[in-house]
Amino acid sequence: MNRIDAARPSSASITPSSLLARFDRLPTMRLHYVWAALLALNMMLEYYDNAIFAYASPTIKAQTGMSTQQIGFISSAFYVGMVIGALAGGWLSDRGGRRPVLVWGTLIYSLGVVATAFVPGYEWILASRFVTGLGVQAATSVLLVYVAEMFPSRARGRFLSVVTMGLTAAAVMAAALALFYLPTGGPDTWRHLFLAGAIGLLIAPVVHFCLPESVRWCVSRGNVDRAGQIVSELEARALRQGPLDEPQALAESSAGAQPKLRDLLKSKAVLRNLIVLFVSYFGVYLAYYTWANWSIYALVYDLKYAQKNAYLIMFIWTVVYGVMPFLSMRFLDRWERKNTILSTSVFCAISLAVLGISARYWAVAIVGGVVTVFSGFVLNAYYTYIPETMPTQLRALGNGIVMSGARVGGAVSGVMGAALVSAGGLKYVTWTAAAVYIVFAIPVLLFGPRTTNRSLEAVADEELGLGKEEGLAPTPATRASA
Repeated sequence: MNRIDAARPSSASITPSSLLARFDRLPTMRLHYVWAALLALNMMLEYYDNAIFAYASPTIKAQTGMSTQQIGFISSAFYVGMVIGALAGGWLSDRGGRRPVLVWGTLIYSLGVVATAFVPGYEWILASRFVTGLGVQAATSVLLVYVAEMFPSRARGRFLSVVTMGLTAAAVMAAALALFYLPTGGPDTWRHLFLAGAIGLLIAPVVHFCLPESVRWCVSRGNVDRAGQIVSELEARALRQGPLDEPQALAESSAGAQPKLRDLLKSKAVLRNLIVLFVSYFGVYLAYYTWANWSIYALVYDLKYAQKNAYLIMFIWTVVYGVMPFLSMRFLDRWERKNTILSTSVFCAISLAVLGISARYWAVAIVGGVVTVFSGFVLNAYYTYIPETMPTQLRALGNGIVMSGARVGGAVSGVMGAALVSAGGLKYVTWTAAAVYIVFAIPVLLFGPRTTNRSLEAVADEELGLGKEEGLAPTPATRASA
């Protein structure tokens, strides 16, 4: 392949397609790992807050005198905030940029967590958890979009795996605190644990100054000069590692045509993707929270484990889950994403079926650990795949719509899991979750676009037919090109 030492054309010669071609040829750099580490820290705090409340809820109930119903309403308020945060954050991100929403989402959930640590009673905690959920999901949804748009196409899965290491670290930390610190602390221990979320107030300004705005978002909004400046700075860094590949030409429709949101929603292919992913991701969260939230309950009330032993099993599962990001980092970019979703869903379902017929302590601990690894791999594949399937102008809002479907699945799992564990214990819970995993992965395989190691513009043009069919309205850029 031809090599060039530098490629910094004059501003007059920059076109959207040539700019994105230059951006896509950039190699993996140390800077990408810095970005990934910063995003991983952000995700760690987001998950830590959610997990700590789940573990601390019995202590909160005991220390504050709240009823079980009130604790349930507080938990639901968090998920309501997440649904609104997913939609509002996506809409604002498509209009105002990825970085501002990531920064403000981090600030909002950090303030919400700190408020939870200090507020005195039920109504105030209810409000603080709603605000926390709002910020958490706004930041998380945009974070996934940022990984899709700003990291090299051949390594998107790998870097998403690096980012989700923050989630894994938070899971282990929260489980360890719940097992070893929370039971032995004083009456305000749970408040001290929430104060850790204040670190987000320090992370937000670092995100603002260290992460550039998404190049693809700048191009989609017609701000080619700003995008060109970011690309030029990245090229200068890349040239320190060696010469760059020749840019691969993109079709002008990949970047020149910028249909508006209402035009995109007229596309049958875009609507198909939104519906397929909304339904499939709803199923993933329905299956995940059905077994994850109710297995521990079934261990205590179905298999008659002592509560301490049941919590120890949960801790073992969480520690085993820590190997998942390393596995997905190695394998997620090797195979077509939608094929990976189905195959890992099948393996997860088989493991759940075995868990349902396990009764001995160490069999449950080992098989459950395997389930956590495969279920985490499924989530990582979806995290990477969903933003890749959306055109840039709709990416954050589309991602938010799909994420809101997941939260609905999480809410439904509460009712369904309670009915299953009452009817048949652990077996009914795990076998139902296994069936849901497989059934809801099939639509992605049949109707989802191919995305692995492909430019996002190529996915939009070739798989969604944007700019050449579906009746999209021509734009001034399109007419000028013609």
